[in-house]
Amino acid sequence: MLFVLIVSALATLIAPAGAAPGTGARAQLIEGGGAAAGRFAGLRIQLPADAITYWRDPGDAGVAPSFDFSKSENLGSAEVLFPAPARFDEAGAQIIGYRREVVLPLRVTARDPSRPIALAVAVDYALCANICIPARADLRLDLPPQAEAAPGFAAAMARVPRRVAAEEAAALARLSRAPDRDGKPQWLLRLTTPAPDVFAEPPAGFHVESRKTPEGFLLTLDERPAPDALPPALRITVAGEAPFEFSQELK
Repeated sequence: MLFVLIVSALATLIAPAGAAPGTGARAQLIEGGGAAAGRFAGLRIQLPADAITYWRDPGDAGVAPSFDFSKSENLGSAEVLFPAPARFDEAGAQIIGYRREVVLPLRVTARDPSRPIALAVAVDYALCANICIPARADLRLDLPPQAEAAPGFAAAMARVPRRVAAEEAAALARLSRAPDRDGKPQWLLRLTTPAPDVFAEPPAGFHVESRKTPEGFLLTLDERPAPDALPPALRITVAGEAPFEFSQELK
């Protein structure tokens, strides 16, 4: 796939009903269940078989999705949860995202827990096949104080990495400094149980490449805002059957 992002406003696909005309993509809100103290919805994005949409960190190229909840009613807060993604090699570029379908769980709270939430979200996301084009969907769903989850939502929640604290993270993973590569700092992440992939997110201005080796996952700082700058910490996501994530200070 040739990852060329068409950014002309004329190319933006406005899809109030969730469909992106001419692309085969569709977005919709689904019920996530729960009671007033813990309500959920899901943002389902369905893609053509050859298309990819991006994770919150798109990798070497691409655009992460963005969300606007400002037109909701009785909404106190909304948090987008991302299932563990997959990595795609496209002409040498490492792309991080989802293929075919993804459900992004939305953790929401109500200002008044006794009343329904009129959830409204405008989502902008990239749809990438032979080229990449922006897509937009304006979606609404009324969430009563209590409800049952729609089919498929529980599976999506199971793919969301569990957040682990420092003490548990130390028992699951060990990060140590590795020799530099062409002047680029590197760290080796060793896990106590096998995992198919690891994704490392530094603060803005930095980029970290992760690569699986026989010893573990080699993390390479290949972009930084200044020659000697180091990110203070990484947000590390470990994929697999029981995905988890943790923050790791760098030394």
